[in-house]
Amino acid sequence: MKNWMGPGSAALSFVLWGMLPLYYQFMPKVNMWELLSHRVLWSVVLLGGIFLLLGVRVPWARLRSEPRQLGLILLAGPVMSISWCMFTWCLTTGQVLATSLAFFMTPLFNIVFAVLFLKEKLSPQKHLAVALALAGLAYMLFSYGQLPWFSLIMGANFAFYGLIKKKVRYDAGVSLYLESLAQLPIALLVIGYLALQGSSQFMAGDWSERLLMMGSAPATLLPVGLFCYAVARTRMSTVGLLQYIEPSLAFLLAIFWFGEIPDPVKSVGFAFVWAGLLISLLISLLPLHRLKRSRVQWKAS
Repeated sequence: MKNWMGPGSAALSFVLWGMLPLYYQFMPKVNMWELLSHRVLWSVVLLGGIFLLLGVRVPWARLRSEPRQLGLILLAGPVMSISWCMFTWCLTTGQVLATSLAFFMTPLFNIVFAVLFLKEKLSPQKHLAVALALAGLAYMLFSYGQLPWFSLIMGANFAFYGLIKKKVRYDAGVSLYLESLAQLPIALLVIGYLALQGSSQFMAGDWSERLLMMGSAPATLLPVGLFCYAVARTRMSTVGLLQYIEPSLAFLLAIFWFGEIPDPVKSVGFAFVWAGLLISLLISLLPLHRLKRSRVQWKAS
């Protein structure tokens, strides 16, 4: 059971990520920097409150004695903020398909990083899944005739965040709190500046809009927290393959919920990915099926 906690948490985090456009559709027209700043502010408040209720203490003494770990945690915050900037821009401008393309590429970067930096070896089914995903990506690049730089940067950045979190040896909640705390001064400066300029949507809006902006903290913390928990307990290559859940959901939501025009090129690309995931999943489940069958036969004898 414990062996499934990591992959299960990763899968759930990507399901929640894929469903985030449903939350952001209710978000008022707001300055992206203000929205991100409130996400940081209320993340600190929320996590600090949870720590206070549960009696969790931040291990400041241990952090001071491990400057490399502290550096990784402080680096993770800005890296994630870059991802959230790009992700939020796509969602608030109605470009859900752009996020699906970006996160379509992220798993490939995850797997490359896993092989290069973590020395992970890919199983035959993962090789097949990666090959099919690369075929889908190559088809899209050939069809579009140019590299989608925005999606490539967004995908590589998020994969880099996963690599950093893989090397962090602290609890997911503690590291997320520290990441948010490190960015809090800048977030407060942005919020204060917009308030003084009279252009703060948080101050001008009603309480329903304010609650939506405050709710962006738990709405994004939950999938990020599950992702951080999973990365610490799961092979990066496995996380990379599971991450295709997010762009697949975003792709389906964009077409069937938000009414974006289906892109035949992306449809073919996703077909390759889904085929690879299905084959990989079926091959992975075969040993479990054989194990269960052998146990039944052993009990019967």
